Amino acid sequence: MERITIKHIEDFDCELIKTLCELEVENLGNEASINQWVIPVLIRYGMIYVAEKLPGNEIAGVCQVIRSYKDPSDAFIHSFYIRPGFRGRKIGKLLLKGIINKLRSDDLKKVHLTVDPKNISAIALYSFFGFKRSLIRKDEYGEGVNRDLYILTL
Repeated sequence: MERITIKHIEDFDCELIKTLCELEVENLGNEASINQWVIPVLIRYGMIYVAEKLPGNEIAGVCQVIRSYKDPSDAFIHSFYIRPGFRGRKIGKLLLKGIINKLRSDDLKKVHLTVDPKNISAIALYSFFGFKRSLIRKDEYGEGVNRDLYILTL
C-alpha cells in the first residue's frame, strides 16, 4: 500500500523552489504557474502544503493557501493540484482534508477557491467536502478564462 504524508512547507532551499516551480508549470502551464519570486513569499506569509509519497518524499500534490486581509477569518486556496501520475488514488482527498482540518484549527470560518467550470473531477472533490458554488467570475484570469467560485463554511 502506498504511503502518503501531508507536509507543511515552513522552510526552503533553492532545490525545493526549483522543484515547486517545475510542478507549477507541469500542472498549471506557463501562464498560470507561480515562480521563484512568489513561492518563497507564499511559504513565509501564506501556507504551502504538499502530499509526499514515501519513501523518497516525491511530491504528489500541492496546495497553496493565503489568508484574506479584508477578513482574517477567510482563506483562499490559490492553487490545488495532484500530479498527473498520482491522480485517481485518493491523494487529493487526503490533501484537501488535511488543509481543511488545519484551517478549522486556525479558527477560520470560510475557505474560497476558484475552479475551471469544465474541471469535473476537481468540482466533484470540492463538492465532496461541502464546497458550494457561489458565482461565476467572468474573465477572472484573462479574456474568456472564466472560473466558478466555490466556498466552504467551516
